[in-house]
Amino acid sequence: MILSCVILLTGCIDPFDTDLRDNQSSLVVEAVITDRPGEQTIYLSHSSPINDTAFNAETGAYVTVSNDLGSVKEFVESKPGVYTTQMSADDLVVGASYWLNIVSSDGVLYESDAEQLPLPGPPVDSIYWEFETEGTADRHEPLNGIRFYMDMLGEEDQPRNFRWELEETWIYYSVWYIDYIFTGVLQQFPDPWSLNACWSTEKIHQIYTASTSASVSNTITGFPLHFVSEETHRLQTRYSLLVKQYTLSDFAYNYWKQVREQNQGSGGIYEKQPDYISGNIYNTSDPNERVLGYFNVSSLSEKRIFVSGVRELVYPVTNCTIYTIWRPRDKPLWMQVPFYLVSFDPTRQGGPPYGVGVNLCFDCRNGGGTTDKPDFWK
Repeated sequence: MILSCVILLTGCIDPFDTDLRDNQSSLVVEAVITDRPGEQTIYLSHSSPINDTAFNAETGAYVTVSNDLGSVKEFVESKPGVYTTQMSADDLVVGASYWLNIVSSDGVLYESDAEQLPLPGPPVDSIYWEFETEGTADRHEPLNGIRFYMDMLGEEDQPRNFRWELEETWIYYSVWYIDYIFTGVLQQFPDPWSLNACWSTEKIHQIYTASTSASVSNTITGFPLHFVSEETHRLQTRYSLLVKQYTLSDFAYNYWKQVREQNQGSGGIYEKQPDYISGNIYNTSDPNERVLGYFNVSSLSEKRIFVSGVRELVYPVTNCTIYTIWRPRDKPLWMQVPFYLVSFDPTRQGGPPYGVGVNLCFDCRNGGGTTDKPDFWK
């Protein structure tokens, strides 16, 4: 794959780490205001010790975003450390300057530099994938999978600095349907297939950035994104990747450039970093306090791709041992009540013998997903 223009800082990075000193906790701000009317979200937390990925929420803060046209939007805490508001098209004016104010739970005032809402950025033109093999440090054999790529075709006068966030969703199934449930009393299960199919959605904890500022053309082709291996069942049935493209100001782009250079190959967003990277958020009373994060105002473009089962890959075997019993009391000693049963009656009339096993064999939710089908799924 090649790029059709000079791309600055091409590649992926893990989200910025957030440590300053071993015993120092700092405010962490994740704030992006986009040009999309609707819900806008700001995350506030505190940095955590190294190798601790917990989200240490900053609760009880007062959060507002203002612009130079006189608008002030208050963000309400919807769950610990997560602050949301609704913004209409009238609140999002191209060329207007926006800034963030935070009054922490202990009364400290933080403020960001102003960021201007840019012109709409170019859309993501296409997303596609190719088979690839990756070498790994802890395996004797290379890892097979697919890598996604992206094309973006922009006009010369559109924004030229970009950051991409990715979110993956996949469907998976339990091995067995459910005929009965034993809760102390054997009962027929109302819908044998109701816990068979689940969807799981995860944010991919890497950040991809690029710039066309050094090129005449505002075009990117063959930009490498996420690699999905055959180590999991993600690609076995159906998989979807959502690509969110954010435009960046020059200052914001340089910020993420420093983050990438320092943290390439490091841990997650709530871990610690060896050196402080200054963003655009400050303690108004103590400019020496280190605040982690950046207040971004961006144009947003999204595109989604679906991939049906990739049969060329070899997936791991699901660990689902089934034990045959004739009565619920014959269950293995380690099995807890309640538990599910499938009928192995050769006449298919129901009843014994029964198959039992760990709940993962019967209830797909034990794999971490939900039976609620996403609205976008097709």
